[in-house]
Amino acid sequence: MFRRRMLGIGLAALLAASAATVASPAGAAGSAMATGTIPQPVLAAAQALAGQQAAATTPTFSRTSTARGPVTAAATDVITCNARAQYPHASTGGNGIPGSLDGKADSWCDAPIPYIGAQAELYQYVPGSGFFLVSVGGLNSGPGNKKYTGVAFAICQAVPNYYVTKGIHTYTAPGGYYPPSVTLTTQSPIVQVAC
Repeated sequence: MFRRRMLGIGLAALLAASAATVASPAGAAGSAMATGTIPQPVLAAAQALAGQQAAATTPTFSRTSTARGPVTAAATDVITCNARAQYPHASTGGNGIPGSLDGKADSWCDAPIPYIGAQAELYQYVPGSGFFLVSVGGLNSGPGNKKYTGVAFAICQAVPNYYVTKGIHTYTAPGGYYPPSVTLTTQSPIVQVAC
């Protein structure tokens, strides 16, 4: 009797944890990774997808040296940009498509620059094979310092699966700044999503 009751409580807790994964993928992914519930093959596949890229997610541009000597670097002479790949999640409408799975990538800078670009790619885990590209979003780009968001969409499935978003971020510096341009990729943590 006591053993049956404990199993029932354990099952209820497991179902509650599964519901949290579906309802809040970002929070669930963080807690799943912290408790080690994401299977090792999925973690290895995500690491393989990321490769050995250890690019900073906050590239900076600064004034270059002139022929007369180095330019003093003041805080106003440094432009800091940011890159982020958001957790894949079931769309609720808004700037997404209801019934879809969205992966978003954001690019922005703290001062105006001639070009900022953001594009998202959405990857789904296939057991025994790794992560495969299921959607490439359109490029969202332009000048200035506003946030540009690229969005990739896929059909949201009723069966839970693991996903990651990969962001491709491109920045072009104003004249007199170095480096002239930067392109980097970011990758979201692994998240399990079902609709």
